[in-house]
Amino acid sequence: MNYRLAKEIYGTPWCVDSHSFLSLSSILKNIQNGVALDIPEVKLNSIHMITSETRVIDRAFGNEWQPGQLENKDEFDAIGLINLNGPITRNGGMSSYGTAQISNTMLKMSKDHRMKGFVILNDSGGGSSSAVQVMVDTINEIKQNIPVYTLIPKGGMAGSAAYGIASASTKIFSEDKMNIVGSVGTMISFDGYKSNSESPDGVKHITVYASKSTMKNKAFEEALNNDNYDLLVSELLDPINENFINLVSTNRPQLVGTNFDNGHTVFSKDAIGTFIDGIASFDEVVDMVLSDSKSLENSNININSNSKKMTKESLKNEHPTIFSEIYQEGVQAEQSRVSAWMVHANTDMEAVNAGIASGKEISSTDTQMFLVKQVQKGNLEALKNDSQKEVVVDAATGLDNEDAKSKELTEAFNF
Repeated sequence: MNYRLAKEIYGTPWCVDSHSFLSLSSILKNIQNGVALDIPEVKLNSIHMITSETRVIDRAFGNEWQPGQLENKDEFDAIGLINLNGPITRNGGMSSYGTAQISNTMLKMSKDHRMKGFVILNDSGGGSSSAVQVMVDTINEIKQNIPVYTLIPKGGMAGSAAYGIASASTKIFSEDKMNIVGSVGTMISFDGYKSNSESPDGVKHITVYASKSTMKNKAFEEALNNDNYDLLVSELLDPINENFINLVSTNRPQLVGTNFDNGHTVFSKDAIGTFIDGIASFDEVVDMVLSDSKSLENSNININSNSKKMTKESLKNEHPTIFSEIYQEGVQAEQSRVSAWMVHANTDMEAVNAGIASGKEISSTDTQMFLVKQVQKGNLEALKNDSQKEVVVDAATGLDNEDAKSKELTEAFNF
């Protein structure tokens, strides 16, 4: 167990504030020196449950000898309590649960119809970067059906990885205006020996890699052997940090543009509207969770009731007035559509019939084509009229009407 905890603390990128890091470093040194760690009676990062009567349930699920308080047929409204009050690790250890265990239990609890929401009591300075996404995914899944609130208790803080988890919550509140939030950033700390060096006690530290392993542990070797940290920053810390920042900004878009990503911390009184949503007591947050739960429940009922397929007959029977209005609008729309085509019936009846039969509205292109045809048809008629004038021949003179006019004009000007 100590090895697993040391593995997550030592040499792994962390999202943690400076004060919490000092505590974690002390834990690591104790582990290295063989100091036995105190194992608390109740592990850190534990899960409880509170009912509407504020009755605390500390064992949601049990076993055949000791069943949990959810494993019964009692009816009550319950709110899950997540005590996020230790180092954030993925797998946990003897003294604390990891986010993997917390997530699994939360998902299982959320499927119980009596669960109305969760409150995360967030009092942690952060932890392993690999542990954040597990909880964020769980919270985002659960809050689609029931709310998940975060409350920073008095004297507490939500820093770095702990804030990253909180950012996924439905809302974030602090019990005290001087609680600390923020520290969104990534760091790493490790120690070691230069390759092929020798300790004062004569112990040699040999490091040998296979011939093709030219880049294996390159960033760490550069840091230890040459005091060159560029690779460690560019290839490890920066990508992890960018991912962490994107996660937080996606969950809390109101943070965008506030320089939240430079790793600073801020008191709760100065973080309202950005890092948190306000100052509230535990009882007030519980009331908000229950209220949000009812709103979500009603919303889901409406969505489910509206999701059934509505046929024409069911609409006609269940909503006759609406059906009649829709029908009349449809009739009027069809009359307008047909009339728009029929305007051009004298131009090209065949094309008009085809347009009506297609069920389509007449387009501007169709209209232009009809206008062109109409002009062409008009010109053709004019030519026909000019070429088909009737010729009348006078029986007495033997002249047609055009020759007769010419003779009259000639005689009129030659008198």
